[in-house]
Amino acid sequence: MWLKKKNNGAAYGCLAISCFLLAGGVSAQTPEQEKLWEAQRLQRQADEKAKAEQILRQREARKADPMAWVKTLNPLVEGGWQFRAVAPDGSWAAFSTEHQLKRSGHVVTVWLRQEYPEPQRSNSGDLYFSNVEKMEYDCVKERGRPMLVIYFTENNISGAQQSEENDPKQTGWDAIVPGTQADSIYQWACAVGAAKKR
Repeated sequence: MWLKKKNNGAAYGCLAISCFLLAGGVSAQTPEQEKLWEAQRLQRQADEKAKAEQILRQREARKADPMAWVKTLNPLVEGGWQFRAVAPDGSWAAFSTEHQLKRSGHVVTVWLRQEYPEPQRSNSGDLYFSNVEKMEYDCVKERGRPMLVIYFTENNISGAQQSEENDPKQTGWDAIVPGTQADSIYQWACAVGAAKKR
């Protein structure tokens, strides 16, 4: 309700609720509320600190023995997945499969799988713990490119998924750098592709 009053011939007004608030109709928080909110704030800080410490302990454990974490993952043998590598600090593990491997001339197409102990963010900003990539490798020009990436919200390529597909006409090739994980996968893919040709 809009209230109007005249003061020295000038009109002014306010909403009834605004007038009530301006007149001090609402009191500040009570001492009990202040204590409760402070206790809740301190509890949140304690929970965040405990979580951060737990993450640090888990990271140290993975760094000390990366394969211990890898062994907790489902090998998914029905998909032909084979363990390829794990980061020295246990921050990722890589797998590959010969299932659906294809060769066209000197280009080999394979599926790769990555697993992470901590959540990652996709290009669209969504969290994921595992992903698979359909990769093309040019075994003559020593280069590769991702054609399809599927992100999963859980480890072992499970949970909700989201995919990103690349147009071959617009997707460039990346050089394979010697001595990297990409080089190891490239060498494997081209060797298996050559064997399949025979």
